[in-house]
Amino acid sequence: MKHIRYVLFLLLAIGVLILYYTNVTVERNKSPQRLLWNHHKGPPPSVEIHHLPAPEWLKSYTSTSLTIPSLRKAYPSAFGYQDIWTLPTKATTSSFKITNYRSQFSLCDTITVEIVARDVSNRIKSTGGDYFFANIYDFDSRASSPPDGDIVDHQNGTYTVKFTLRWAGTVKVTVFLVHPSEAVNSLRRVRDYFPARQIFIGKFKSNNQTTKTFCHVTTHMYVEHFENTSGHVEFCNFTDSKTGSPWFCIKPAGFPCSSYEQHSQTEKGAIPILHLMHPRERRLFERPVRLHSVGSNVFRITSKGPTRSTCLPHKLPRCIMGSNNKGSIPASGYYYKESWESFNCKLSHFAIRDIKLCLQNRVVYFLGDSTIRQWFTYLAESFDNTKFGNRYVYNANYRMGDDIWRSKDNNITMNYHHHGFPNMIKWVNTTDMHYMANMIDELPAHTGTIIFISIAAHFTITNLDFYRTRLLSVKQAIKRLQTRNADVPVFIKTANTRDMDLIDESNWFLDQINGVLREEMAGMNVTLIDVWDMTTCHWTMFHVHPSEEILKNEIDMALSYVCPSIL
Repeated sequence: MKHIRYVLFLLLAIGVLILYYTNVTVERNKSPQRLLWNHHKGPPPSVEIHHLPAPEWLKSYTSTSLTIPSLRKAYPSAFGYQDIWTLPTKATTSSFKITNYRSQFSLCDTITVEIVARDVSNRIKSTGGDYFFANIYDFDSRASSPPDGDIVDHQNGTYTVKFTLRWAGTVKVTVFLVHPSEAVNSLRRVRDYFPARQIFIGKFKSNNQTTKTFCHVTTHMYVEHFENTSGHVEFCNFTDSKTGSPWFCIKPAGFPCSSYEQHSQTEKGAIPILHLMHPRERRLFERPVRLHSVGSNVFRITSKGPTRSTCLPHKLPRCIMGSNNKGSIPASGYYYKESWESFNCKLSHFAIRDIKLCLQNRVVYFLGDSTIRQWFTYLAESFDNTKFGNRYVYNANYRMGDDIWRSKDNNITMNYHHHGFPNMIKWVNTTDMHYMANMIDELPAHTGTIIFISIAAHFTITNLDFYRTRLLSVKQAIKRLQTRNADVPVFIKTANTRDMDLIDESNWFLDQINGVLREEMAGMNVTLIDVWDMTTCHWTMFHVHPSEEILKNEIDMALSYVCPSIL
């Protein structure tokens, strides 16, 4: 009898524990806030805030009653593996050739390159969808160019690329297979089903005790972790009340949501995207490899006159703010002697003294990821080298900001601040996290203000619907700013390419994000600084933080719109 009573008591205790842990709630808290631009005198500008409704896609990802094992049951096809009936494209068996090859061409001639995709058995693929990069280079002239427009996919294993030859010299064609079509399909599936692929850590502190937990844009996070957890989970809801931007943390036991103090990308790295794929899919991802050429891929370009030309039928106009710098030209430009030549408008190349003159009596804001912080630091450090008594102040965590640089000599003030969640930076204070729309709303719309924005690189770990929703909040904030002062120029930089061997932040993801960015900003009174071609074709290859040569050309492009007549 004692044994039976003990078993009954044990079962009762287990039942009570199950009831306790299946009591799921989402505690809503306001994110810690402070006035971002605290160096301004007076209160922040008064603006009318339009609250954004939650998009349909998000509603299914922010359930207030999340049963952990339900994720696999709710999305079985997301974990399912679509069998590869054909062998995947292989770089070592694929090839390209110049179909109209000659050993010598004239300036402004056009070459046509045919790419043939083959599988590991050397059979030509019967479908398209492979993701290639193709460029032409002349290392002696420090010149390079992207294709004339997109690579044309004939959906039968062959592709066509065209290049207009714009400088005299010895030129080489290169083609990279970035991802075979089968890998692209896997990336698309994982992106669309799992908007929470990165692991973020939240640090909570209360009564001299600290603990860490997981955080993300959705409560459906961390598939592998959840699969080893039974019952329900309690969440803290830090969704921004103004923009509707979602952010959730698993609520640590014994800590109030208000004790959320620090944010970090996981110390152990992301959930590798490959872990969300079938083992056979994982073998699709290899480091991008150059294709071999059938016949020579090197030739000479000669000219009896100028050594370079845009090869356009008209003169380039001055750069006008509020335009898309890619315009109607298939390619956006090319490099010659380390300088980027745009096809949309006439660029100037600025010395430091010219930049100071251009930015004199202006307040410049750099908002967004670390690629726009590069602009800020490049200018601040370049100015400091002139020893004109400038002051460069780093925040304790300079990667987030608020970073300020001032020059009394030229009356220039520059400010940098990173955007809010999601943010792949390690250990920053939550009080330093600010959504870009809210930052723009706090800015004074004074004459002489310039705003540079970059918001792309940290969004490869979500889906395109989430990114589009975030852009919508930024667009509305820009419109509110321009209602206060229509003459405040706003520049938006696209994503640049990054390291070719990354999968979790694949260049294919960034290319897709750029497509959404261009689409959403079409018709807006903003100037789009499209740097994609500038980084895909540069000889320093691919880095998340472009080389100084690229950086200077990006800044020159932007300032050519700000000060088109200074040189």
